[in-house]
Amino acid sequence: MVESRWLRWIGPGLIALGGVGAIVSTASGGARLQPWATTTCTDEPAAVQGGIGPDVWFELEPQLDGDGALRGQRLTLSEMDGTVVRAMDLPAESFAAGPFGGVVLVGADDGALSRVDMLDVERDCWSPLDETRSIVRRATLDEARGGIIEMRVDRASREDLGIWFRPLDGRGAARRILGPIEADARFGRTWSTEFAWDAARGRLAIQSCGEAACRTRILAPDTGATLMIDQPDLGLLLGVDDQRVITYGACLGLPCPVVSTDVISGDRVLLVGEAGAAALVGSGDDQRLVYEADSAAGRTLRSVSLGGGQPTDLGHVTGDLRLMTSPGQPDNNRLDRPRLRHMTGGRTVLLSETLR
Repeated sequence: MVESRWLRWIGPGLIALGGVGAIVSTASGGARLQPWATTTCTDEPAAVQGGIGPDVWFELEPQLDGDGALRGQRLTLSEMDGTVVRAMDLPAESFAAGPFGGVVLVGADDGALSRVDMLDVERDCWSPLDETRSIVRRATLDEARGGIIEMRVDRASREDLGIWFRPLDGRGAARRILGPIEADARFGRTWSTEFAWDAARGRLAIQSCGEAACRTRILAPDTGATLMIDQPDLGLLLGVDDQRVITYGACLGLPCPVVSTDVISGDRVLLVGEAGAAALVGSGDDQRLVYEADSAAGRTLRSVSLGGGQPTDLGHVTGDLRLMTSPGQPDNNRLDRPRLRHMTGGRTVLLSETLR
């Protein structure tokens, strides 16, 4: 069975769980649904202060009108125990990013202004971060430098305006830190831009994708130094490890090969010949790629070192469980103690517990 990559990007929704993929079903069970709080946060959340904060998950689900056109998006958020799920409705041009500890960034455009807010799930409050007449298409939290990083486009022409940094404390104006990506006929029109940090939060991967092929720029925000991977047979970003970028091939659906590319030499390692949904797990030298694979017995969960080698079989995926990841991987796409979650029952366990 081939799964459309565009369906994974725009529907049925995105699940981000503690910064890594999570095995989930498509429903949140009997959790109580409450509207999002309107209280403004009075101080910085743990994610900004340097603490880890609680683990949260979120889902962004397109809302269609009677003709099938996108009329808005519905964002639901919860702490990991899933006992209370809060929700808010967003306009069609909106996004969510993270989670970063216990907070999620939310961007929304009303046709005149773009806003970026930070939602603190544990405390049920929000903090306004930015407001601009340009359209903010994507944003990520830069804790190390105390700001947010945004991808902007011009409201009238939709021309790429590049990558911008804005301090969280509001004491400085937004400034552009990277220009727009140049046109390249090999990739066609750029349809989406995604962010992903390396483990040390010192370098930011900025991926710009056409219909299938993607270009990835690696930015060091402290120095402005940038490297580019622009081979047209590479696709959706899975993560950054040291000087390696992990991506799918340029596929229109899944399964698809997963490739590790050295950003300095350009050398490649084929990690998986055919992978379904996939995510990076762990940190430092202990990172691995976890992915779904088809086998004679059905869907199987496997893992492989980011340096390549023989994969490890983690067992079959049963029932309605599924390894889900956010578009381009969550911005905070690493977790030392990854968890699996069954959304119907709400039970959460460490990945290591499921492998015994």
